[in-house]
Amino acid sequence: MSALKRKVLVFSALLALSACGGSSSNEQDVVGTLPINGGGDLIDDCVDCGWNINQWKLTLPVSQDDYYGTGGNSAAELIPADCSSKEKLSNETSLEYFWRETSPDVLSFKVNLDEIGATTTNSSYVRSELRELYHFETENRCSSSNQNWFITGEHKLESTLIIEQYPTITGLAPKVVLGQVHGYEIKQALVKLLWEGDDKPVRVILNDSFAGNNQTCDDCQPFSIDLGVAKAYQQWQYTISVNLQGIDLRTTIDGERTIKTLKWGEPILANDGHYYTLSKNWLNASYYFKAGIYPQINVNTAYDNQVFEVGFSKILVTHQ
Repeated sequence: MSALKRKVLVFSALLALSACGGSSSNEQDVVGTLPINGGGDLIDDCVDCGWNINQWKLTLPVSQDDYYGTGGNSAAELIPADCSSKEKLSNETSLEYFWRETSPDVLSFKVNLDEIGATTTNSSYVRSELRELYHFETENRCSSSNQNWFITGEHKLESTLIIEQYPTITGLAPKVVLGQVHGYEIKQALVKLLWEGDDKPVRVILNDSFAGNNQTCDDCQPFSIDLGVAKAYQQWQYTISVNLQGIDLRTTIDGERTIKTLKWGEPILANDGHYYTLSKNWLNASYYFKAGIYPQINVNTAYDNQVFEVGFSKILVTHQ
């Protein structure tokens, strides 16, 4: 894709506030002499939306060099603040990778698998994905270092979505991560919610333990739990809840609810028939939610017109 095409975009200088709401090395912090809130007041211009754009930053499937003309080959980001004269993320942001539909309100995320884009640290996949900014009202939104939460109460991500497009590549399942719980400076994700097509259950992939400081972990064991089959072009919901007791995973698909409750330190029967135990060491880490599309397929110029597109009518985060 040409730089000119990428720049035929519609932006707004307004910040947006609605009625609701990788590891840290996967992100590019923009640090400078900025007000503590990252610059600019929070403005409510989307009172009926099912999200709060101010509490997220957006990672794009293109590099900073391609998008901004400078910054390197890591993935570009948009942040809902004035960050070193870079573009702001708002409800008026309109890109080929991310835009808002109205009547009804939907946030749309899109990735073309035939375009060689940019990835983030610790990943070989491109993404169009939001990263939570927990202290968005009080801390500098241009940096993610202080935008994480500890497990001190109930932390919940609720999403309502429709798979609008997905790739049909011979020999490859259309795998895409639609929601995550990630530990700060932890390479191993705690939770990844994965859709793999119409004929397979939604899976949640977890890690029983982790290594700090973005290190690899030879002893960590990933495992997965099924949460029901979600068809494309059909609206469905998922909820990921983390608290001091454990992790609560839910889907509502075609009126049928599936609930899986996983306790810290207790054996869990996984899809492979083996038991795994979520280490209580997870209780000592800090976290952030992610939502959007994170395809688990490497881009390839041979994948002409192979696209993931997902519309979210709700991305609600609550901390109690």
